[in-house]
Amino acid sequence: MRRTPPALEQLWTVIDIVRWATDYFAHKGVDSPRLTIELMLCSVLDVQRIRLYTEHERPLLKNELRQLRSMITRRAQHEPLQYILGKADFYGLSLKVSPDVLIPRPETEILAERCIRILSTMPDARCLDVGTGSGCIAISVAVHAVHSMWVGIDISTGAVAVAQENVTQHDVAARVQIIQADIRTYAPDQLFDVLVMNPPYIPSAEVPTLEQNVRDYEPHVALTDDYDGLTFYRIIAERAAEIMKQDATILLEIGHGQSEDVKAIFQERGYGVDVLNDLENIPRVCIVRRRPITIS
Repeated sequence: MRRTPPALEQLWTVIDIVRWATDYFAHKGVDSPRLTIELMLCSVLDVQRIRLYTEHERPLLKNELRQLRSMITRRAQHEPLQYILGKADFYGLSLKVSPDVLIPRPETEILAERCIRILSTMPDARCLDVGTGSGCIAISVAVHAVHSMWVGIDISTGAVAVAQENVTQHDVAARVQIIQADIRTYAPDQLFDVLVMNPPYIPSAEVPTLEQNVRDYEPHVALTDDYDGLTFYRIIAERAAEIMKQDATILLEIGHGQSEDVKAIFQERGYGVDVLNDLENIPRVCIVRRRPITIS
């Protein structure tokens, strides 16, 4: 059975590639092997997936095969497909991604959706996205909440560059500013109405257990605080009074099993905390507001 990458001198059609690579990726333990090769082909040929079926006998040119061969080799080594394609989907948008940024996850869309809902009653809200990465939260919310104003901060030069490209691509530069800054020392010139954050919440002890495509390829600084996973929640709890308005809302993505710890961090400072579950009924987002805790 052929499992070496396609030879450049051989004539390969779209269907040949799909059949061969589906088997190859399955042998390598790659998730969704057929979908993976189809998305690669769409990228190389610059077509929609339907064209792969209507033009399945189309032969690939040598330069197309060369590009595809490189992509196949990288994916067989479990590099994330999003980095290979250079893009990821989030809340209906296609965003540029690179190894400088965390790949946007579907569960983060829960935070974005709730933020959009909150902002629907807050005209001209000033919002802060901490650790913006690709800019996925700030940009997707800004696209839907058209009167909101955003600042996205990140300590990574590479992440700031990627986020800025996404801001330009989605035409929200007038309302989304991306700057390089550290939330530990960031001093805004105005207080914020809303803060969102998807922090590096994986405890250091769990990093070795992550899937290879996450552990070996996604930016370490975006995955873990090299401690217990709760560092940035503590920072926000400590700094909220300095950077947020009195009636501000804070939306925080949390990791599995962290809801009670995160609630305690904020409740100890007098904040009220609500928790949203994801589609698998796992606590995923903490909504924090500066209001007295009701004691029953």
